[in-house]
Amino acid sequence: MKPLNQWNFADVLALVKGIDKRTWIVIGASVAGALLLLVFFVIPAWIERPLLRRDIQSMESQIRQVNALNQKRLVWEEDQKVFEALIQKTQDRLFTPESLALLLGQVSKKAGDSRVDVLASKPMTEALVFPAPYHLKYQPSGYEFTVQGGYHELARMVSRIEGHEKLMRIQSIQIVPSGKSPDRHISQLRLWAILNATPASPGGAKDAKK
Repeated sequence: MKPLNQWNFADVLALVKGIDKRTWIVIGASVAGALLLLVFFVIPAWIERPLLRRDIQSMESQIRQVNALNQKRLVWEEDQKVFEALIQKTQDRLFTPESLALLLGQVSKKAGDSRVDVLASKPMTEALVFPAPYHLKYQPSGYEFTVQGGYHELARMVSRIEGHEKLMRIQSIQIVPSGKSPDRHISQLRLWAILNATPASPGGAKDAKK
């Protein structure tokens, strides 16, 4: 018998023709068994099972992440309620054009309650614009007051103004000692009232661009 490395196609064909039917049945059964083994055992063990294991691990990771987010969701919802209440409270403290008309009377009342006399008042000519994007939501309106009172009375008035239900913020205060009345001093007070910004009209926006 020739060595395998010397075989040609004719030799192989002759070998195949020489195999009887029973041998072919055995070979076919062996091949079928090998295929079944490959399909049902080898492929699931080496390919499908690792893929399935990876999918299960990924699903478990997603479940853990969802559970963690659900636990945090309650905290986020509580924080959202707190922030919304704080925002609404701040919005309620903003001046409106109607309430701004009462500003002078409100400051005069705070001064009177603090035993401080209001000598003069006028709107400030200085214009103030908040930085973007707050300039679209809020608009300051400034006023100057000349008042007279003692140090303690002036401090009490400033505290009452800063604690007013509407948003008023003192920009500066200057106190000049009075020689005639040592216990009554002249003070220059500058404050801003914070309003909801008035939306610009389309015509005003075009004019501003020009």
